Amino acid sequence: MNKLHNLILAAIKNHGSPLWFPELTEDLVNYGWQKLYEKNGLQAANYSTEAVLNDGIDHSPRSLIISVKPSVKALPAFNIYPMPDKVATLYADSGTKPYTTEILQNSTILQCLQEAFDILAEISTVYETVSHLVASLHILQPDDDDFDISYSLPNIPFSIFVSAPSKRMNNDAVRVAEGILHEAMHLQLTLIEQCMPLIVETDEKYFSPWKNEYRHPRGVLHAIYVFCVIKQFFGFLSERKIAKQCNQYLTSRCEVILSQLAEIDGFLNCSHLTQDGYYFSNLLKNIT
Repeated sequence: MNKLHNLILAAIKNHGSPLWFPELTEDLVNYGWQKLYEKNGLQAANYSTEAVLNDGIDHSPRSLIISVKPSVKALPAFNIYPMPDKVATLYADSGTKPYTTEILQNSTILQCLQEAFDILAEISTVYETVSHLVASLHILQPDDDDFDISYSLPNIPFSIFVSAPSKRMNNDAVRVAEGILHEAMHLQLTLIEQCMPLIVETDEKYFSPWKNEYRHPRGVLHAIYVFCVIKQFFGFLSERKIAKQCNQYLTSRCEVILSQLAEIDGFLNCSHLTQDGYYFSNLLKNIT
């Protein structure tokens, strides 16, 4: 059992620690960068989503659109990059398309993003954790501003794709903050799984109320973890002044998440968890 495995095990057995594992993220990220460098020579200084997809080669290196950070705190910025063509093609039917650089720089979207970062920064360890995990942020334009879409890919370890409404709306910033946190936690759990398997390989599938379909247990465990994190974050956030304008939304989202978690509560006792997976599920049971 290596040092990082021991650190992960200590974190998931510590039921008093926040679910976003602020004491663990830096070690996980360092591990992820090491693996990425060994695979294709990429480090934080030359990382891009396109380079990961092209075995270390970026045909438009570091084509940064803009950096955005919270408005009131001296915290690291998030770097926003154009969507690589390969990913845009892959998700062409997802109900989103990439914003153009011109639209991003000449609209209210960046203001919404900054407010989303302000929300994440209300809990300093959340912002620090997410900023460690996300090296490239890609902003998507949804077909319908009332619906949020986000995704990340296990083979792209430090990139996330998150939609933002094309115009200002009620609760838009907290919705974007949720999308960013959601995908960052998928990245984190993928790093954990690379060090410490949580699921026994199987062809069996379990129903997911989020996808409304049967999925591999790894996908279900990811969903449970991510939404447990969001539920815990929103609970902490609701006690802050910034939450006054969106308190009703936070309460409603927490109720929906708890209802969805209740639908698959039995999964956390399923037979396809490893021993470490059971330790992890016991941690999540405190939220569900």
